[in-house]
Amino acid sequence: MTPGLAQPGLIPRAALLGTGLTLINTLISVSADALAKDLVTTYAAPQLMALSGLLAVAFGLVLTGAGQGDKVLRSPVPGLVLIRSCLGAISTLGFFYALQMLDFAAVFPFIALMPIFGALLSWVLLKERILQAAWIALGCGIAGMIIILPGVPHGATTGYLVGLGASMTGSASLVLSRRISARGTHSFAQVFYAQLACAALGLVLLPLVWQPMQPLHLAMLAAYTGFIIATRWLIVTILRMLPAHVVLQLANIQFIWMVILGHHLFGEVAGPELLLGAGLIILSGIWLVNQQHRAQTRPT
Repeated sequence: MTPGLAQPGLIPRAALLGTGLTLINTLISVSADALAKDLVTTYAAPQLMALSGLLAVAFGLVLTGAGQGDKVLRSPVPGLVLIRSCLGAISTLGFFYALQMLDFAAVFPFIALMPIFGALLSWVLLKERILQAAWIALGCGIAGMIIILPGVPHGATTGYLVGLGASMTGSASLVLSRRISARGTHSFAQVFYAQLACAALGLVLLPLVWQPMQPLHLAMLAAYTGFIIATRWLIVTILRMLPAHVVLQLANIQFIWMVILGHHLFGEVAGPELLLGAGLIILSGIWLVNQQHRAQTRPT
């Protein structure tokens, strides 16, 4: 065998490593969400977002002091970065409230809808050609949400709408991130300014909701922030090893972790409506990203 070439039929080492890191990343992401859900039962979402954002900004400033200022602070498209950061802050606040109002696993369908909303928003924001598959996937996604709705506890409908809004604004933020990256802005800068926007929005609302935090809860908040930074760094690393459409499909295992943690940590039981609706949304998202991948790789 020629040195440096993989044997036919064997999975390249980078693909195996990328798959393993993706699975680890889903656990880190779910752990961050679990910490957020635990904290948001005691403290208001703006307070948590403000303090977490400040911690992340401090980390970015440390990187700047270490000579990484060009990667952290500079962007040739500051206007787009501002819009994207504001959308991300609104989405973050929405997901905090959704975690407060809904069962843990019930938040996942809104995360699973983001690739579908992203495909449609790419047409609006980036003027990309929209595939018929996106409309079909959106229809299936809406059907999945309708299936889930009867299982939502009475009085939690507001959380359902908040989660939907968080999903849409988060999708718009991610779509804009693609354009910003194409203009030469480093991923560190996007994370830094997104966290700065989260801190700013939280600080504006902080006087209305502030309450002192116990040392244990401050440690949990620091761990949450560390998980958020880690998962955003990991996804950049993973996308160098695996195609985006593969990463999106592997990331759906997050729903399984959320069901397990929701049961063991919060005593929640995922009903048949949630399992069926989330399954339909996941399948529609998998089908959509595969159709997009085929369209991108088809010879012209």
